[in-house]
Amino acid sequence: MATPDVLEIRIDENGDVDPDGERALNEKLAQSQATDLLIFSHGWNNDPPTARRLYDAFFGRVDSVLAAHGASGRKVLYLGVFWPSLRWSDEPIPDFSPGAVVDLGAGAGPAAAFGRPQVFDPPPPPDAQLRDEIRAAFPAEVADAVGELLELIEKRPDDTAGLSRARDLVRTIATSAGPAGDGEQEAQPPLAALPDPGNTLFGDFAAALEELNVDTGESGGAAGFGDALGRLWHGAQEVLRGMTYWQMKNRAGVVGEKGLGPLIGRLRAQHPGVKVNLIGHSFGARVVSYALKGMAAPAAVQSVTLLQGAFSHFVFAPTLPMDQNRAGALTGQQAKVAGPVTACYSKFDSAVGVMYPLASMAKGDDAAALVNPMFRFGGIGHDGHQQGVPELTLLTAGQRYDFGGKKLVNIDAQRVVRNGTPPSGAHSDIIYDDLAWVVVSAAGLGA
Repeated sequence: MATPDVLEIRIDENGDVDPDGERALNEKLAQSQATDLLIFSHGWNNDPPTARRLYDAFFGRVDSVLAAHGASGRKVLYLGVFWPSLRWSDEPIPDFSPGAVVDLGAGAGPAAAFGRPQVFDPPPPPDAQLRDEIRAAFPAEVADAVGELLELIEKRPDDTAGLSRARDLVRTIATSAGPAGDGEQEAQPPLAALPDPGNTLFGDFAAALEELNVDTGESGGAAGFGDALGRLWHGAQEVLRGMTYWQMKNRAGVVGEKGLGPLIGRLRAQHPGVKVNLIGHSFGARVVSYALKGMAAPAAVQSVTLLQGAFSHFVFAPTLPMDQNRAGALTGQQAKVAGPVTACYSKFDSAVGVMYPLASMAKGDDAAALVNPMFRFGGIGHDGHQQGVPELTLLTAGQRYDFGGKKLVNIDAQRVVRNGTPPSGAHSDIIYDDLAWVVVSAAGLGA
């Protein structure tokens, strides 16, 4: 499969767009006489080569689908957004090679969903490079606390004093965390910042790993779930992962609202005949969704496709089941989209289905919740938009979708999004013609 040309634009953590990249993009749009622009934002792929592999692979599928089933007379350009994110080394990228993952639909996924569990080794501690990147992702005032917590997770002292110190450090870091909710949580102290003498938080995260069939014993073997201290250290590592999620989730919103949204407004003003379509994977789905908030014009984009989105499934909801007086953070923003905002989701995505809501619960106090906490803090990549949104079947490339004029649409993608290993599961298993066809169809580019 040939790799198409993919233009690039860089947006920093404050939402500032690279002016040279924007100038080059405007020149290309003018010279190419493009009719359509597909913009893709990566999630927590933290370096340009990794993001390029994602864009080359997915846009290669789009190009192939357009060649076979695309409308005539359209000139499509591809644009990849690069923003400073963070990927833990045990999280797969979307072009993993055959044999590196397992089919979670064949019985290797969460024990509660399958009944034929395969046991996985626990995630390794962060290496030196990743430790530096994690520390840099947090505000300067907690950098020392993050560094000390990383050292404890690496050494894993065999005593309760070490775990108690780790919990104190988590409390310090969590107290400084900025807002990153999508409307699903109240202005309450984060659970991670509350007193926890029994290390319940670490235990909850360890239990989540075990639910994903990860052996939390110190040996990493398949004989059992290990001693209590070793188990809690695995939980502590996942709590730290969750806290980096908070940072990246917040940054994704800033990049979208302050950077990508205004950029699209400027592009539309200079090239009014070009139809803009947005695609986002993981936290990139939050980037492109919050870009709508940064746009002033109605019908500013043609479509938005969210692939395994790592943000709240209530983000576009007009009311919340836990509080009818509140709405999702982006409610009404879908009016700025001419076509559908399509959420592609899979129950085999354990990053969004298990670890993401657990991290979100730790970020907000759920003590007064009237609904299942895992549902309250659920991710859109696990079960799609909530509150009465229509469900469509994932079609084979070439079959016609009927979006029915709906602004919000769900597509269960578990037929293809099903390969991976814990703790992310199938979160990055998105390189398929059928998902490319969703993008093409939503953009109105199908024949």
